[in-house]
Amino acid sequence: MMIEDALRTRRAVRDYTDQPLDRATIEALIGDAILAPSAMNLQPWGFAVVLGAARLHAHADAAKRTALSHFAGNAALAAHLADPRFEVFYGAPALVAVCARDDHQQSAEDCCLAAQNLMLGAHARGLGTCWIGLARPWLNDPATKAALGIPAEWRPVAPIVVGHRRSLPAPTPRAAATIVWSQ
Repeated sequence: MMIEDALRTRRAVRDYTDQPLDRATIEALIGDAILAPSAMNLQPWGFAVVLGAARLHAHADAAKRTALSHFAGNAALAAHLADPRFEVFYGAPALVAVCARDDHQQSAEDCCLAAQNLMLGAHARGLGTCWIGLARPWLNDPATKAALGIPAEWRPVAPIVVGHRRSLPAPTPRAAATIVWSQ
């Protein structure tokens, strides 16, 4: 797949098949992720992986509760999170959390670059991904870190679910770019 095609056709996928992902596939996607550029080539990322749709489903209510308390002032989001039909991980068989291994702001930005590489690599392999920002407060909770084996000093930045997509969603229209030219 040409990069231009990948950029134009990658979508946030929220509907996955029951087919599991193996460690080799996740390791290949992480291999794509670590090819991202980073400030001063520090490569500040670490990766926390949760495999298994059933395991993610078991964590979904805790993730929703934590998000609900974190975003309490947003009534529309609170209603969405309170809906028992809403599955925060969308039935995906894997979650890859790209984590900053230090507290530098640039490290979080570098992790975002790695996450984009991971998502494009997954798309090129016919897989779907979705960035689950609602899971970030849960992943950053000390109890969750301990339960999942995430080092206490790591900061989960980019929670990405990955799996075999049922279909590729239609493109979302994009507004024209806002550009300021300096002459």
